[in-house]
Amino acid sequence: MRHYLKLVDQYLEDALNAILYMFIIAIIFTEVFARYVLQSSILWAYETAIYAFIWLSYLSMAGMARDRSHLSVTFLRDLMPQSVQLGLFLLSDVLLIVLASVVVVFIRQPLQDVIDFEQMMVAIDIPFWIALLSVPVGWSLVVLRVFQRMATSINRYRRGLPLMPSAAAVATD
Repeated sequence: MRHYLKLVDQYLEDALNAILYMFIIAIIFTEVFARYVLQSSILWAYETAIYAFIWLSYLSMAGMARDRSHLSVTFLRDLMPQSVQLGLFLLSDVLLIVLASVVVVFIRQPLQDVIDFEQMMVAIDIPFWIALLSVPVGWSLVVLRVFQRMATSINRYRRGLPLMPSAAAVATD
């Protein structure tokens, strides 16, 4: 069971992103075919592709947070002693947790309103809250991944390892 939990932990965002990418590619290809070959359109294709892309973006954000692979300027940080680097990593992690928490708290009311008023997507009869749920789910996953990377950074610091593993070490993990 522990092996499966580790696989889910390691590949959750990647697997969901692959499914969403395939859906987006399939629906856009089908829509292009329908428009230019069949001279008709699939009404719900555009809207579902947009919401799938939004889900993809938030899940990707969580995956990037897990690996600290988001955009960052590291020149000055890399010149500092490892203890200062750890402090900067933890500071950025705490700030990201604060930001994510603010987003999750402030999206609750709009999400509740969408549920209460039973708002549906425009082109397809699916509840709109499914699309809007991407925001709290994505940011909550970011919080989880940031806590995980904080623990990893502290553990690596205590063992005397580099705080950021090399690309080769990540590939073999």
